[in-house]
Amino acid sequence: MDSKQLFLKELHTVIKEYSEVGEQLRKPTEQLLWEEFNLTQDEIDALESQKLKDESIRAIEKIVRDNIMGTFHSAFCLLDGVSDPVLEDDNGTWVGLKLVEKQEDEVEEEFLHDELYQSYWDWQEATNKNE
Repeated sequence: MDSKQLFLKELHTVIKEYSEVGEQLRKPTEQLLWEEFNLTQDEIDALESQKLKDESIRAIEKIVRDNIMGTFHSAFCLLDGVSDPVLEDDNGTWVGLKLVEKQEDEVEEEFLHDELYQSYWDWQEATNKNE
């Protein structure tokens, strides 16, 4: 199987796993994967008071999975250059990005998974500046 197909198939497994939020809804805890999104006690109390049925959980998980799929689709549209990010200056042209398969002996110095979290703060600052 080629690398791109392997990546995309694994992505569907990851999306499914991350959409399975039933236990988190039934027994919410303050700590989430990333500290910035930890729940408040009021939020925990509100979730605990819901007494969600299995059908409700399945519906919520479908909605979450659909939203995650939409997120990746939008991200891939940006990578493919078929949609445009908001550019900081109007002079730029977005042509997309190309992800290429790494070579076995290649050493990566910057990782997207690390940059994702740092870019959140940059995005939040820029978003708050515009409000």
